Amino acid sequence: MEKLPDKSKKINGIITSSIVIGISLVVCSILIGSTITKVKGMGQTIRVTGAAYKPIISNLAIWEGHFSASSPDLDAAYAKIKTDLAKVKAFMGEKGFAESDYEIGTISIRKMFNREREISGYNLRQGIKIELDDVDRVTRLAKDASVLIEKGVEFDSRPPQYIFTGLEPLKLEMIKAATENAKMRAEQLAGSTGMEVGAPRSARVGVFQIRPLRSQAVSDYGINDQSAIEKEIVCTVHIDFQIN
Repeated sequence: MEKLPDKSKKINGIITSSIVIGISLVVCSILIGSTITKVKGMGQTIRVTGAAYKPIISNLAIWEGHFSASSPDLDAAYAKIKTDLAKVKAFMGEKGFAESDYEIGTISIRKMFNREREISGYNLRQGIKIELDDVDRVTRLAKDASVLIEKGVEFDSRPPQYIFTGLEPLKLEMIKAATENAKMRAEQLAGSTGMEVGAPRSARVGVFQIRPLRSQAVSDYGINDQSAIEKEIVCTVHIDFQIN
């Protein structure tokens, strides 16, 4: 009967110690930020996230536009689309593009109906597309396309798509930089507790994010922005380090 109070004191001591340790971990995680995502094995393994960032410039631009003509008579609509095509080609020539530099799509025909479901007219549509590694030149072309409207062409110009084609050669470089960043974070954390970082136990590379420069957007599925000329590659790695 005399041993029960001692046992109770031991239990209370264990609970108190657990609370203190728990509070310490919370404080530590606040100081370090979001570096730690998991601690396993009574402090023997820590998981950190490392990141690497690299600014890039798009090296390929794609621009598309469409012009259309409508008329109650199919022949008249076709004649108009042919006239507009000549104007579009002339415009491209004025901008220094040969016909071999761009693609002209096939003509699509859409029938229009009145309330009685009778054919009331035809809408013909044709597209143009250009892909070029001269990003600035394509950007100017897209901006100047409004001139076609002044010439009587019903033209719809889409915003250019800007693409970076050199990701693959950079992947290993980015992964290495993110791994070094993860190890540095692990060493900062372990050093504050008097411990040393050992060998990595496991590692996982996150999805690459290609986003507009100075953007903070992230996605679990990755981002491949095509709206901005200046971009940023973001690479993350998640590593479990042994600590001693």
